[in-house]
Amino acid sequence: MPNLIDFTLVESFFHISPQGAARPLLELPATDFHNREVAHHTLVRAGEMVQATSIQLAASFVGISFFNLCITNLIFAAQYNRFLDLSLQNLTYQLESHDDHAHLGFKINELRWVDVPLAQDERKAFLEEAFSSSFRNEINAIVEAVALGADVKSGMIWSQVGGHINEVHHYVVHNIKHPALVEAFERDLNVLLGLAPDVFNRKRNPFVHKPRYIDNPWAPEGGQLMMRSSCCMYDCKVDGQKCYTCPRMLPDEREERRKLALAGAH
Repeated sequence: MPNLIDFTLVESFFHISPQGAARPLLELPATDFHNREVAHHTLVRAGEMVQATSIQLAASFVGISFFNLCITNLIFAAQYNRFLDLSLQNLTYQLESHDDHAHLGFKINELRWVDVPLAQDERKAFLEEAFSSSFRNEINAIVEAVALGADVKSGMIWSQVGGHINEVHHYVVHNIKHPALVEAFERDLNVLLGLAPDVFNRKRNPFVHKPRYIDNPWAPEGGQLMMRSSCCMYDCKVDGQKCYTCPRMLPDEREERRKLALAGAH
């Protein structure tokens, strides 16, 4: 079928699809986050679902979920040469509980797209305009609205984007066994990385981030882990703790965690 789009990967990692969540506990038009009271209520509910001790955790997870819309179109542009209509007016935000964690994602109300040009100059110009419009007209404002609803600085959300896109890039390079698709993804990613900072209303392009690596104690025979670009606030939950790759973790903390990991490996 020529119009078939496989959402398996995007749905697994980002919980974005036309079908949406199977059993959402809460859903609302994505545009409703512009309402501070609605945003605050949704963030509180999301926090309750993951036993958060601070609304910062919910703001972190909800905020970063909006950047997954951009990444979804990076994937589908490379795979199908299609740029989906993931405007907020065409999305329903959903919260779904899964035991000790929650899935935060979007149901696409109507699946529609425009074709991405194949000629490289036209393609670059198209993607520059499409991504720039998405951020300037919607994503920038919605991230600020999420931050306002949680009474936190929006920089806490934006600072995670660099590490997030690097993790996605790493996954694509090492797990997608289709060289042409990987090449297309990297080519289109370079368009996003080349956008001017004012597209995001920031002092720098938040997607541009040089990753740092540390030794992986769970792979003592050799291996590295990518450091996050910023803390995701996972320690702000009952029995939560900083991720091993958290840049806020002090050297002594990481050394203690490393010893525990090595002990468990043996």
